[in-house]
Amino acid sequence: SSGINAEWHYGRDSGYGVSSGRPSERNIYADIEAAWNALRTRYGVSTDKIVLYGQSIGTVPTIDLASRYEVRAAILHSPLASGLRVACPDTKKTWCFDVFPSIEKIAHVQAPTLIIHGTEDEVIDFSAGLQL
Repeated sequence: SSGINAEWHYGRDSGYGVSSGRPSERNIYADIEAAWNALRTRYGVSTDKIVLYGQSIGTVPTIDLASRYEVRAAILHSPLASGLRVACPDTKKTWCFDVFPSIEKIAHVQAPTLIIHGTEDEVIDFSAGLQL
């Protein structure tokens, strides 16, 4: 039998859930960048050992990071295609005012990516997972 040599590290986006700080697009990217830097420099974790996981709004910084760095894999649970597409699932174009444009970044993710999305999701339409 083979084992998985992995460590779990957990982070929360600023201003979401019970986290302090102000929720903003800039802050969620800064939060995951800080976690990435800590894993790489402080803890010496090699990129081939890092599996990213994001759920709902957490998929936004996960996709962003995976599009810019080499990682072992990415797991996206109920991902957003973009902010506008959450409100208007039939949107086909990314407009300049659209926040969280994950759909524009996903093509740059080179790591194996698992997308998990329930067909009855009442917050993020199932079509978002299909679009990504």
